[in-house]
Amino acid sequence: MRLDNRLSLVASYVRRGSRIADIGTDHAHLPVWLIGNGICPSAIATDIRSGPAERARLNIKKAGLESSISVRLGDGLDCVAPDEVDDIIIAGMGGETIAEILGSAAWTKDSRYHLILQPMSKPDFLHEFLFTNGYAIHSEQTAAEGARLYPVISAGYDPQKAARQASRPASYIIGGLDRQRDSIYIEKQKNRLVKAAGALRRAGKIKEAEKLEKLIYELRS
Repeated sequence: MRLDNRLSLVASYVRRGSRIADIGTDHAHLPVWLIGNGICPSAIATDIRSGPAERARLNIKKAGLESSISVRLGDGLDCVAPDEVDDIIIAGMGGETIAEILGSAAWTKDSRYHLILQPMSKPDFLHEFLFTNGYAIHSEQTAAEGARLYPVISAGYDPQKAARQASRPASYIIGGLDRQRDSIYIEKQKNRLVKAAGALRRAGKIKEAEKLEKLIYELRS
């Protein structure tokens, strides 16, 4: 099995030897690849829908990995116990949904856990949630699939580092991205802010527009 660029980047953040939970696993491609390639000894693959969970079971059975990967039907991390996992993957969901899942699992506020998050939308919302809840971003990169760029975040509970990151307003937009390596994605985010600021000015919301314009200036500097 070959992973696409997005899932390959997600997989690259998984710590060798860690027990993983793949939340919203869908076809279980990621845990099958990680176990099959000897990266992880065990995995929990969860999904909130019975259809994807059944597809996951079929793929796991086809790979002969039933003894290493447990498929569970449940909402977010509700069906995962704190002592069962080391690395937690939440990929392919909106930033708000990822934040909601973490917010419902207070036990993840522990530095032993490594979070690998891949928001499909609203990464800035997820950045803000992480910083304000004590989760620091260790690293962040983007993966290209056609014309689309997907951010992938490596994070963990570290209130002091999170507070330092929160003190830099640009971090709410670009998180832990590298300005050179991820310049195309960052440029897209700046263009989005420019359009939003213009729309606010046209609507007479000057203070809100000025706030965004200050952020745009910081991103350009």
